Amino acid sequence: MFARAKNTSVKKRISAGLAVAMLTVVLGACGGGGNGEATPSQSAGQSAESEGKQEVTLSMLIDSSNNEQNSAILNRAAEIASQNSDKYIIKVRLDTVPSTDMDKKVDVLAAGSNLPDLVASGPKAVWMKRGLLADLTEWFNASPLNGDYMYPSLLEEGRNGGKLYSVPIKADSIFLIYNKDLLEKAGIENTDFDSITWDEWVAMLEQIKQSGLKAANGKEVKGFTFRISTYETAPFIFSAGGEFFTQDGTQAVFGSPEAADGLAKLKSLVTAGYADKPETDYANWMSVFFNENAAFTITGGWSLTSYEEGGLDLGKLGFSTVPKIANSTSIFGPGLSFSVFESSKHKEAATELLTAIYSPDIYKQWLELTAGIPVLKSLSDDPQFANNPIKPVLSEQLNNIKPIHSDNAPSFWTKYDQLLEKVILTDTDINSQQQSLQTAIQQEIQDNLK
Repeated sequence: MFARAKNTSVKKRISAGLAVAMLTVVLGACGGGGNGEATPSQSAGQSAESEGKQEVTLSMLIDSSNNEQNSAILNRAAEIASQNSDKYIIKVRLDTVPSTDMDKKVDVLAAGSNLPDLVASGPKAVWMKRGLLADLTEWFNASPLNGDYMYPSLLEEGRNGGKLYSVPIKADSIFLIYNKDLLEKAGIENTDFDSITWDEWVAMLEQIKQSGLKAANGKEVKGFTFRISTYETAPFIFSAGGEFFTQDGTQAVFGSPEAADGLAKLKSLVTAGYADKPETDYANWMSVFFNENAAFTITGGWSLTSYEEGGLDLGKLGFSTVPKIANSTSIFGPGLSFSVFESSKHKEAATELLTAIYSPDIYKQWLELTAGIPVLKSLSDDPQFANNPIKPVLSEQLNNIKPIHSDNAPSFWTKYDQLLEKVILTDTDINSQQQSLQTAIQQEIQDNLK
């Protein structure tokens, strides 16, 4: 799959003595490091049709994980584009590197005037502002996508200055997942809900605590488990009315009272004994919920694959939007988007490939591999997705999400993770820590904008 994942497909332990493939995939992409060419097959019929057409090989920067699947899907997209084109026979060359190196690779290629034709990545406002990406507004308005795209908040992430540069292809966010069996055993009457307020949730956590439930491994069942990471904790800050950065990414604002309140509420779950000790390790955190040592967790739909692969009965699970504090806002899940670089000499052929990439045949392959839900109305009721258990809640959550505009402060994610570990696990003042880090991050932004 075109993967953006919390982790790439690797074997990780999620319970004692049990190894499962962590198929949590990240829809994200980056550039060069390895090459693979996806070329359309040339049947006799296609050869006849191709007479008079120009053969174009489009280069694309993409995440190095799942290279075989990426090549197969793009090969089919190139075939479709070639069949539909009056001008081009299209081939695709994949230039791959790890997703963590994407930004650096684009900077290097841009400095050498050697950018490829396309990039598969999460929307990057900094690339838009630097003029690296081609304006796709005209293509989008003339394409079948116009009027078919369901989530304006997602599409808005691909815009800058009123122009469209990236079109997110996969919808994702973070929401609550809960074990209905454990809620019932704790004496909770409502075990099937899709939204919840903060006070209602805390009341449930207290009831679980008072029940004294024990899991099959003999450990106490906690109400909640979460990972100490910016991604999993951001919904609590957003829902309390806080922000991380301004929309244009030029100001850090996470030192606000609202942001501190959201983080304080999250910490209170630990100090009150409602939450299992937060983990920093992804596999250890996943194992807590998998082993039914916690009734709630907060994560995205990608985790269901890991739970199911490990043998957890997904029929036990329920799904809810994030607990409402001031609102029920969650974080934008950086998914896969496609963009054309402004320097490409083959923009027309590149947009013809984009049209094929978003065609039902290709699009459904990605969603099947990523356990995603469609962003297109025309596919929302397709039988392939109709029974996806997360669809109702994720669809609702996607109408209430925000991104973290940290492009001008690359160190933010690592430093904020460190702040979270300190303030959640120790008796440290949240306000002063956040304001201190905000000052440092603001300086980084100013330095990078010079």
